[in-house]
Amino acid sequence: MTRRQSVAAALRRVPLASDPAVVAFLARPINVVLTVTALVMFAVAWPTLSVTHHVLTVLLPVVAAFASLPIMLAWARPAPAWGVSVISAVVIGLAFEPVNGWAWHIQVVHVIEILVLTTATFLRGPIRFTPIAWAATCLITLLGAPAGARAGWIAGVTVLFVICVLVRVLVRSRRQLAQETELKDVAASRSAVLAERARIARDLHDVVAHRMSVVVVAAQTARYRVDGVSDTVDAEFQSIAGMAREALDEVRQMLGVLRVDDDAAPQAPTPGVADIDRLVAATRGAGMAVDYTLTGRDATVPETVGVVAYRIVQEGLANAARHAPSAPVSVAVDVSATVVSVTVRNGPGDPAPSDTHPAGGHGIPGMVERAHAVGGSVDAAPDGHGGFRVAAVLPSRPPLAAITAG
Repeated sequence: MTRRQSVAAALRRVPLASDPAVVAFLARPINVVLTVTALVMFAVAWPTLSVTHHVLTVLLPVVAAFASLPIMLAWARPAPAWGVSVISAVVIGLAFEPVNGWAWHIQVVHVIEILVLTTATFLRGPIRFTPIAWAATCLITLLGAPAGARAGWIAGVTVLFVICVLVRVLVRSRRQLAQETELKDVAASRSAVLAERARIARDLHDVVAHRMSVVVVAAQTARYRVDGVSDTVDAEFQSIAGMAREALDEVRQMLGVLRVDDDAAPQAPTPGVADIDRLVAATRGAGMAVDYTLTGRDATVPETVGVVAYRIVQEGLANAARHAPSAPVSVAVDVSATVVSVTVRNGPGDPAPSDTHPAGGHGIPGMVERAHAVGGSVDAAPDGHGGFRVAAVLPSRPPLAAITAG
């Protein structure tokens, strides 16, 4: 334990030190140093006061306390401490005559205290109060200092006042400059993010939204452009058009979010576990054999986890449609008190004839990233029987750190 820590511990053992305000005061090392300094000055002022002034013995500790103890508040409350010190100096100078040979009307310890508190007030007191402190200190010097030293002391206090004001102006300017620089950096970062979001929105609009619109139009007008389209085939085209419209709506929602500021971003409804049934039905309408099982209550799943579960099922069905469109697919979602388990399994099958541009494996990493964002995990691998299995385990209550990290 260092000497400063020992002194602080000793001060805290004083009964008054158990008060919360005192504990907070002594928590700052500079206040501990000033308190020790005040006690040392008090120990010097008490026995030497009778040497410089005619003071009754019973009043020696009281006068010595006013001449020394206010300095302990030089950092925490400089202006009030300065006021107590100056007023007590005036009262002491008027009430007690100095001993013959002592030219000052106040004790030397009191002079040191006034100088320290005046400097602290110039540096840390209210800026509008500093001229008052300067004028009052000069007045005290006129009243208490020897005639030959008054001009020098007033000049010294004035120089001290100017230096302290310049220091305050410099510190304030640097703080304002640092704040302005920080605000500019934040604005630049925000501008870069918005520019990148606008670029992504343009790319999505130019590529995905445009082509999805073409798919919708082509599917809806197929029966008028192609001869011999039966009602069954037309129903398939209408199903394709419906799914394309839903995908186009989602893309447009994403474009809206990307193109607006974060504070004004619309709160578009996000899909969850309850919407998986509709997703499976749409996939069945496209001609795939999908078996769906939901265990537990989907209403208990938070939105952040529900949208991840939905997207994992959506990607699993898309992969099955791409790589094994003729194979049966099973989707199982189990909601418990602690986890949400999602399993998408498809049997062996041949890739779709239109799958001439493989996805490049971006779907599985996307599922893994979504799961990790809420503190979950994904296992995607062949099932050993020619099929493929995607299994995700998501926490029912994702930790805040995981959501923030995502």
